Amino acid sequence: MEHQVEAANDILTGLMKAFHFLSRPKPAPKPKYTYENSYTALHARRRLTREESAAVDSLTDQLRVLNPKSDGERIKKILSEIGKLPVKFVPLKRETRIDNSKRYPYASAKRGG
Repeated sequence: MEHQVEAANDILTGLMKAFHFLSRPKPAPKPKYTYENSYTALHARRRLTREESAAVDSLTDQLRVLNPKSDGERIKKILSEIGKLPVKFVPLKRETRIDNSKRYPYASAKRGG
């Protein structure tokens, strides 16, 4: 009888430990990258015809040359023309890796640290 009670206690203790281990929240993973807004790209909503592709290329070439400070009205006109074509503006982000490496704690000038 005592052996059965001890076995039951061992099983219950093991189950309690297992559930305690499962109930602890997992630590959130450290982020590996930071993201910053970089620029906006043009993506086609569907496959473009040659004429549409040429129109998009010419309009984007015109945009590259213009200065936003002085040619604001012309830029607005070109953007409205681009809006009529089957393309969409997609914001792209720059990905920078976060360095989590640590220096050796016993650094000295002799050893190059």
